[in-house]
Amino acid sequence: MPEFKEIKVEIDGPVATISFNRPERLNALNETMHVELLDALAELDPGDAVRVIRLKGEGRSFCAGGDMGQIYDKYLEESPPKGANAADLGEAQLWRDRVWLRTLADRHLHLWSYRKPVVAQVHGYCLGAGIELIGSCDLIFSAESARFGHPPSRAHGIPVTIGQWPLKIGSIKAKELLFTGDMIGAAEAERLGMINAAVSDDALDAHVMAMCRKIANVPLDALTTVKHLVNRWDEIGGLRTAVYAGADYNAMYHTTPAFDRFIEIAAKDGVNAAIAWRDAPFKQAES
Repeated sequence: MPEFKEIKVEIDGPVATISFNRPERLNALNETMHVELLDALAELDPGDAVRVIRLKGEGRSFCAGGDMGQIYDKYLEESPPKGANAADLGEAQLWRDRVWLRTLADRHLHLWSYRKPVVAQVHGYCLGAGIELIGSCDLIFSAESARFGHPPSRAHGIPVTIGQWPLKIGSIKAKELLFTGDMIGAAEAERLGMINAAVSDDALDAHVMAMCRKIANVPLDALTTVKHLVNRWDEIGGLRTAVYAGADYNAMYHTTPAFDRFIEIAAKDGVNAAIAWRDAPFKQAES
């Protein structure tokens, strides 16, 4: 197993635990973490000594979203200069964005179709990129205090994996959460079918590990067969096509005035100021 910078891998019998390891950033997902997660999964794939993958986060949260600083830098770098004429614009930014977002979609689908069961253990915040990620896991257990949501949909992006949401929680609830960017608690997430169960914070780690060990009693061939059979039903329902559509529509979203304004504020005053601008109307509506 190679050494990783921003994830940790621990093997305990038939269960391998992959932990996001940026606790000082609440495990905000960046490119390094994405690549290291894929590399770890590749290392753990051969053979059946490891039968179940447990995915968790170090520190106070599972994953509080994408690394906004890295995302902001990417879009600022790729934005055409103000006032540029048509001849100077070069390659279409929309197309480059679509290619990148489809790469993210491929990563999520790889996790979803990975041959070994992947069990997410969620605590703290599971927002933005975090809630996208758990949508590709097979089972999801969370602490009772966990919070779920996709605030970026308010001004600067929709989930690449949006196609999974209606299948899991229904169209009208998916629309509500994305129209508002609101967060929900673990009890509501369990009621909706977004997660398997909410567990007391103190018992979460032991509960998930016990579940992983229970699953690992089943021969790997049987686990793989069952996983891909259930996934096939989701594919028949259009999941894979919908995930790629999520990437395409997200690229379109990134051409909107709201997204441009978010990037403009982030460039001038910082990402935190842009997030404050995004959330201000919702705080006013709640007061």
